[in-house]
Amino acid sequence: MRFPKTTSLGIRPSLPRLNLVSISSVASTACTVAFWVLTVGAVLVPAAVIGRKLLSPDAMLIAGEGENAIQFPLPWAYVLLVAVAAFAYLATSALIFRLLLRIVATLRVGDPFHPLNVRRLHQIGAAFASVTIGVWIGQFLVARFVRGAMAPPSLFDLITPSFAVVIIVVIAEVFREGARLRRESELTI
Repeated sequence: MRFPKTTSLGIRPSLPRLNLVSISSVASTACTVAFWVLTVGAVLVPAAVIGRKLLSPDAMLIAGEGENAIQFPLPWAYVLLVAVAAFAYLATSALIFRLLLRIVATLRVGDPFHPLNVRRLHQIGAAFASVTIGVWIGQFLVARFVRGAMAPPSLFDLITPSFAVVIIVVIAEVFREGARLRRESELTI
């Protein structure tokens, strides 16, 4: 491993610095892999859920635990609800990674404050909020209608994701300001 030469102060860093290009290429690869895994999952998981019901139409749903467990036939409405929910969750997550991939692409060409990145970050925030609310509603419905399957979610389960959405929106506004400053500097002679 080669280390950089000593600095003007005579200090030699102990580790080589990662440059922006290598970080963005790793981020690009990670986003691409995540996008394709989620996209394939968005097709395969709902198909597997529906296929499971088709292959064993006598499948039973177990509600409760121990002696209080109740078995009843798995209705098609539950199967379709799970298939649609799985598709929505995985497809929205794939969309988030697709948008991140486009943001990383602007970073790789040296233009991170591209005006479209503001819109992309807002879309990521909206997608993340919709996934969070969708999961919370799904858990609430399962807890309500399938007694004993899970504890009902509380409003406190929404605090951390809400902060994440706020952080994403704030970062989007920072990018908006960066794009505005870049535009102004391009107009300055």
